[in-house]
Amino acid sequence: MDFQPDQGLDAFRDEVRTFLRENLPADLAGKPVGSVRSMRADLVRWQRILNQKGWGAPYWAAKDGGTGWSVLQRLAFDEECVAAGAPTQDGFAQKLLGPVLNEFASPEQKAEHLPLIFAGERLWCQGFSEPGSGSDLASLRTQAVREGDHYVVNGQKIWTSYAHESDWIFLLVRTNTEVKKQAGISFLLVDMKTPGITVRPIRSIDDCHHLNETFFDNVRVPVGNRVGEEGAGWNITKFLLNNEHASAADLPILRRYLMQLKKLATRQLAGGQALIEQSEFALKLARLEAEVNAIAMMVKRVAAMEQDHSPAAHAMGSILKVRGTELQQRLSEFALEALGDYGAIAYPEPHDDAQGEALPLQEVGRGIANEMFFRRASTIYGGTSEVQRGIIAKMLFQF
Repeated sequence: MDFQPDQGLDAFRDEVRTFLRENLPADLAGKPVGSVRSMRADLVRWQRILNQKGWGAPYWAAKDGGTGWSVLQRLAFDEECVAAGAPTQDGFAQKLLGPVLNEFASPEQKAEHLPLIFAGERLWCQGFSEPGSGSDLASLRTQAVREGDHYVVNGQKIWTSYAHESDWIFLLVRTNTEVKKQAGISFLLVDMKTPGITVRPIRSIDDCHHLNETFFDNVRVPVGNRVGEEGAGWNITKFLLNNEHASAADLPILRRYLMQLKKLATRQLAGGQALIEQSEFALKLARLEAEVNAIAMMVKRVAAMEQDHSPAAHAMGSILKVRGTELQQRLSEFALEALGDYGAIAYPEPHDDAQGEALPLQEVGRGIANEMFFRRASTIYGGTSEVQRGIIAKMLFQF
């Protein structure tokens, strides 16, 4: 690929920055969302602002009502939104389910769900992982038995992010136990208000509630809520998981961590001296910044591969996932270390409104401990590092 500056991409990035500067309300900007989804009211309000600009579906093709942006444009948009502190969109609906619906859904399913996704009025969660079936997704055991015009669903999902806040769930279920395990899986859309669904919170080590257990006890789901044919769930899931290899490293998050570290470097003192003035700290910060820049160059390379439909993009995306998530852990750990004794303070979690007297370094320290703890899971979710290394070895052996 050509690593020369892309004037067209630079102009697009300037357009996004100008839009954010002129349209992102001050009361929405800068709320630390980190690893969590923005509060519903903020998300819906921001979605409406994006819709007015025609940017409500940044990750969809123009023929599907999206922006039709290139991979690099989508990455630039994400990076600028994170840097500006904009609220999140519903990533499950926008990045995962939306492309699936556009590719596989019936006209009736599209008419029901896509307008509400655009409006931000129907939030989604993902029902994939189960106890004992995380990275080995094909071993899932939640069953859906057809009875007339309905499936009766029984089973359990775990680590269901935002199930307690979501309106619907896209769900993988086993509809056939007599065939190869991958061939017996179907893809359902389920209203979370359906009788028989129970959501139990999991309070995670980052002191936030975004994870849940979700139980299905004789839940009746209309057959019309199945996406694609019965047994097509595995191929649909591969389509879903193969989108956006270039985003596997979460580059905007890496850049945000780096920016936060630089703020700490000038604000935090050790021995009466700013951290940035201490050679050991400055050297480590410079090395981490070099690694972030290396990830950024690799992201561009993988994006170019995706646009050229290169089969190597899959393996390179796994490399990005390993390197990017490990770097997330190291950056967040270093930020906590940079807080020194203040790293032990239980700052208000990102969704809490800070009340009373401000805590020391709260302006730059809020959310750091939460992120450090949350990022322990970065090398697990989305396919463990061990699984990713297996993919790398298998795919690169072919080239």
